[in-house]
Amino acid sequence: MSNDRKDQRRTNPRPAREPVHYEPPGWLSTEDLEHELLCAAVAYSRSLQPVDRFERLDAYFAADIDETELQYRRSLLSLLADFRPQLAELLGGPREF
Repeated sequence: MSNDRKDQRRTNPRPAREPVHYEPPGWLSTEDLEHELLCAAVAYSRSLQPVDRFERLDAYFAADIDETELQYRRSLLSLLADFRPQLAELLGGPREF
């Protein structure tokens, strides 16, 4: 029964192994996305959670990838989903391919 509840609470109806690609909304600026990611990382750092999310965040910014503005915004939203998946889904929703 507890497994049924977990499945019902999941916001992402896709299998856990399949990555979700989010589309950032036009009304939310890049600076706001950066700010939300920073706030989420700071809040997460205060908990006693595994650091794998920070490794992905560090790897992304260490790579210094040359991206367009839209690609950068998508990357920010994807990183935000690591820390706050429900917020990322509310802001962007899954991107259609």
